[in-house]
Amino acid sequence: MKQKMSKRLIALALLAAAGAAQAATSLHNGDFAFTGVNGNTTVGGWSFVAFVDITAGTTIYFTDTNVLQTPTSSGVFSTTAETFWSWTAARDVAAGTSVALLGTGVNGQYAARSGAAGGTANGTVTNLNGGASNISSGGDVLYAYQAASYAANYQPSAITFLGAISNRTTPFASSDNPAGAGLSGIQLRDYRIDAATATRYTQFTKQVTSSDTPYASLAELKSALAVNGNWTTVAASNTTPIVSDVLAAAPVTAVPEPSSYALLLAGLGVVGTIARRRRTD
Repeated sequence: MKQKMSKRLIALALLAAAGAAQAATSLHNGDFAFTGVNGNTTVGGWSFVAFVDITAGTTIYFTDTNVLQTPTSSGVFSTTAETFWSWTAARDVAAGTSVALLGTGVNGQYAARSGAAGGTANGTVTNLNGGASNISSGGDVLYAYQAASYAANYQPSAITFLGAISNRTTPFASSDNPAGAGLSGIQLRDYRIDAATATRYTQFTKQVTSSDTPYASLAELKSALAVNGNWTTVAASNTTPIVSDVLAAAPVTAVPEPSSYALLLAGLGVVGTIARRRRTD
């Protein structure tokens, strides 16, 4: 009986440890940056990089629905919803490696890749409300966020905005509701060439070329992303692909989520209990 109990406890401990290792990544302010967007409705797409490791099973949502400019009692998004997408990682993505969501040739549909020199397939991109790709060259914003699940709208406490990339005539920071909607402090990339020029494409130049050397640290990468001269921007409609690449090669020690610590500690506690029982016996 005692041996059976010990085996069950060991199995529970192993499950707890496995759960800790596989927990999805919760991203926070400063963990995320867009690295490109092409508004072409069929072969365009966008890309991003995280400054922490992303584990398999992590989901990030994207939408070009406007954020309310008024109080958010009805939710953070405009009631005139546009399109919502989700990307769920099929395998881990190291910090500093970008992920690209590429148009498949069908409006509103994308396929994901991650890794060097354009990357390899990674994960599932789902069009959550059947909308079209309509990142307008005349002025739009694409948001990235995390939430417990997809919804057409959220209260501010139920959503974590990660980043925004915009080609609006009016700078994004003054045209939305950053404080009320929880947008303050997130990465923002305004890429419109000037107020008179509709702009369709921008991409971090280091990402486009596969023969260059990755940045030595995530801090260097983050600083470089903030410099306009490090981006290639095109006004005219084009089919230049959005790609993925390894942008920072420095080794990163992942910091487990609090929930992962809890699972790991629970597993260690079970192992400790088994050891004490064996000594008593």
